[in-house]
Amino acid sequence: MANEIAVLQKDITDQVSGKLSELEQSGLQLPPNYNAQNALKSAFFKIKEVQDKNKKPALEVCSRESIANTLLDMVTQGLSPAKTQCYFVVYGNQLQLNRSYFGTQAVLKRLSNVKDIWANVIYEGDVFDYSITDGRERLEKHETKFQNRDNKILGAYAVVKTEDDEILTVMTMKEIEASWSQTRSG
Repeated sequence: MANEIAVLQKDITDQVSGKLSELEQSGLQLPPNYNAQNALKSAFFKIKEVQDKNKKPALEVCSRESIANTLLDMVTQGLSPAKTQCYFVVYGNQLQLNRSYFGTQAVLKRLSNVKDIWANVIYEGDVFDYSITDGRERLEKHETKFQNRDNKILGAYAVVKTEDDEILTVMTMKEIEASWSQTRSG
């Protein structure tokens, strides 16, 4: 079985590397300091641990094509599972890539006008004020205390700081739960 996995890994990695070379010749640029081959090796270590809902290994139940497409998706986004920027999930016989919060941060920070991105939770007992100016939400104030972290979560927000602006997105806990219910895993 270990030999079969090694052969599968080499075949899929070669397939992804070939497609990646084609894309790079067509203009795809990977992020600076990103090593696609290291990311692919790291991905296979993670995929070996992934199981479907029946506890069967992903490498047994997922199609080779879906594994290759998932790995290509990971590489073209410049993500690394070793940095917890993404993870793999089995849906039926398909392997899919899910980008983590850290992966989304990495992708956004690569945009030339994005300087920083962060998110915070709003707990009961926090002072949280925001306004809407010209149709855009603006963070006015968020004050919290350490002991509030044990309180009920009221919502969360994310801020993307660009060269000349801050973009705020605020969600109540009900909105977050509704968003979660839209995912395949719930």
